[in-house]
Amino acid sequence: MIYFQILLDSVIMLVLCYTLAGQPIRLEKNVVIWFLSFHVLCLLFRYQPTDSSLLWEIFAINNYDLLPVNNPILLFILMLCVLILNSSLIRPVSNMKTIVVTFLSFLVWILLRTFSIAAVSFLLDSEAALFPYVHRSVTLLLAVLLYYVLIVKRGNGFLGDYSGSFTRIMLIQSSIVVISMVVYANFETSFVTQNLLLILIVFSLVISMNIWMIYEHNKRSRQEKRVSAIEQYLPVIDELVSEVRARQHEFHNKLLAIHSIVETASTLPEAQTQISAYTKDVMMQSEIREILQLDNKVIGGFLYTKMKIAELKKITLTPRIHALFGPMETEEHQLVEIFGVLIDNALEASYPGDEIIVTVQRADNNPLTEMTVMNPHPPKSSTEFKQMFHKGYSTKQRLQGGRSSRGYGLYNVQQIVFQQKGKIITRNTEYQGIPYICIGVQIP
Repeated sequence: MIYFQILLDSVIMLVLCYTLAGQPIRLEKNVVIWFLSFHVLCLLFRYQPTDSSLLWEIFAINNYDLLPVNNPILLFILMLCVLILNSSLIRPVSNMKTIVVTFLSFLVWILLRTFSIAAVSFLLDSEAALFPYVHRSVTLLLAVLLYYVLIVKRGNGFLGDYSGSFTRIMLIQSSIVVISMVVYANFETSFVTQNLLLILIVFSLVISMNIWMIYEHNKRSRQEKRVSAIEQYLPVIDELVSEVRARQHEFHNKLLAIHSIVETASTLPEAQTQISAYTKDVMMQSEIREILQLDNKVIGGFLYTKMKIAELKKITLTPRIHALFGPMETEEHQLVEIFGVLIDNALEASYPGDEIIVTVQRADNNPLTEMTVMNPHPPKSSTEFKQMFHKGYSTKQRLQGGRSSRGYGLYNVQQIVFQQKGKIITRNTEYQGIPYICIGVQIP
């Protein structure tokens, strides 16, 4: 039965490490190796040489409820081993993120385990035989719930890449505070049940501090992304407006010339021919007029930039914007990211002479705005459409430093849509007798 305790501990730590690293748990080689390695470590740390022939009597029992070890030296060794496992087997994860994930995994472990012990102690005596199994089961349920919320439901890792020195320092500092408290308690379960008020105060401070840190981090991150989008694309649309205004005097002279053509032409067909030839080079493209009429200058500048990129590739990018961006709840930088991925994918799959159509529309009484990008392509099956949104999936393999740099665009779009509680759109269609594929989103 002691072995079952160790098994539960191994599963809990596996779930926490992968959850906080933002990685889904699949039946893959790396996941299995991680689990078996940690499981063997826990067995070794609880092994005690005895003359007993009974298997369960060779494992130590006392002071293993809070953590898989019962002294500071073994705790340090265990954390170092977990750090190595995370660095080697959880990919792709940066070195700094590996350190933070390791510390944070132990922090969350202790928080969940402490609350589980406190809750179960109201129902069972801490000396009861079932007590260590029940509170471990409760901890596992809480860890699985955390995995569901952060990975399955949100489809994203906790705090993304843990960017920012302040964020990293706060997380590591919080972990050290809680781990030090466990060491001070000599890893004893009785300390939890006898000092619930003290533990509640300390943990409440730690949790409040981290919640505030997470809020500030996300707020700052959104502001930085919005400022970046404004700095990148607002000048584009401003230059376009300035260019149109600068040509107003020229347009006035052109109108006078057209008036003269009408007055001097002997026949209507002659006037039509002369006016058509004269205005051929001065007519503003309907696509540019549509860009100038958008209610969001950042998105307008972004689309205009993409139109110019498409023009260099001799591809036509046609915007059909039939809805306002102002009422949308989705943030500006997220809209730019969605458009960027969809349009870039369409450009990569298109050839000179092709036309890509970008459509934005919203039905009456519908809170969701539909944003789609169509490009010429043979029909795809539903399975192929689903594969396109898998993490790392790509029809082309370009390696940078030995790793694929592709296949994350549509996956990231899917994460944004899931967070906004929207929908992914994929369908085969036709335009002017040519088969097209349509990929897009419906978001609030």
